[in-house]
Amino acid sequence: MDIFANHAHVFPREVRPEGSIETLLRLMDKCQIKRAVAFAPFIDQVKDLGIDPNEWLAQELEKHDNICGFGTIDLDKPDLAKQAETIANLGFKGVKLHPAYQQFNILADELKDFYAAAEELGLLLCFHLGVHWHRIKDYHPLLCDELAHFYPNLKFTMEHVGGLSFFLDALAVLTNNLEGGNVYAGITSVLNKSFNQLWYLGPERMELLVSLIGSKQMIFGLDFPYNDAYRVQEAIDVIMGLDISAEDKANILGRNLARLLDVAD
Repeated sequence: MDIFANHAHVFPREVRPEGSIETLLRLMDKCQIKRAVAFAPFIDQVKDLGIDPNEWLAQELEKHDNICGFGTIDLDKPDLAKQAETIANLGFKGVKLHPAYQQFNILADELKDFYAAAEELGLLLCFHLGVHWHRIKDYHPLLCDELAHFYPNLKFTMEHVGGLSFFLDALAVLTNNLEGGNVYAGITSVLNKSFNQLWYLGPERMELLVSLIGSKQMIFGLDFPYNDAYRVQEAIDVIMGLDISAEDKANILGRNLARLLDVAD
C-alpha cells in the first residue's frame, strides 16, 4: 500500500535539526511512506533567520517531488487574502493553522477574507484542534461547524479530532457536515497511548469514526518531528490492524489526501 501522509512540520536545520526535510525523508523511508505533506514553519519560529517561511519551503521542495508543501500565514499583516493567493502561487496545496499557538479565534472577523480566498483557491486548511494551553473559546471544535456553514466549499481537517477532551464535539461537527463532504478527521498523534494520553483516541474510536462518518473523511498524519519513526510506525500498525476493510485503510493512509490535493494515487 502506498502511504501518503499529512502533517509534517519542517524547519531549517539551524532552527531544529531533527525537524529538517532530510530527517523527514529518512523517516519516510524507514516507515515506507511514499509521499508526505510538509508544513512551513510559523513566522515566529524562523524570525531570527530573517527568512520568509513559505518562500524557504518552496525553494527546499524544488528538490523533492514526493513532498507537497503547505504554507503559513502572518496574522500580524492585514493582507490575509493576498497571502492565500501567494501560498497558492508558490504551488502549495494548503495552509496549516494553529489557533492556540498563533492565538486567534477561528471565527475572527479578520480571517473572513482569508477563508473566502482559500475556498475559491481550493486550498486545504489543517486546523490544530486539541487542548493546547490557550483560551479554549478561540479554538473549540464546535467553531468549525460555523466555519463549514459560512464557507460550504472550504475544505479543512480537524487535526487530532479534538483529542480526548473534545472528541465527541469534533465527531458532532464531522457528522453534521457529511453532506458537504469537506470536513475531515485528521488522524494525527491519536494512536500512541504512552506518548500523549490527552490526545489518545485508540483503535475503538477509529473504528467508530469509520462507522459513523466513513473512511473517506479520515486522513492520516505524522506530526513530525514530534513523533519519531517508532511512533509513526506504531500508528500505521494500529490502522492496519483495525477491523475495517482494506479499502478503508487505503483511504485513511493516503487515498483521501491524494484525491483532495489532486495528486496521482
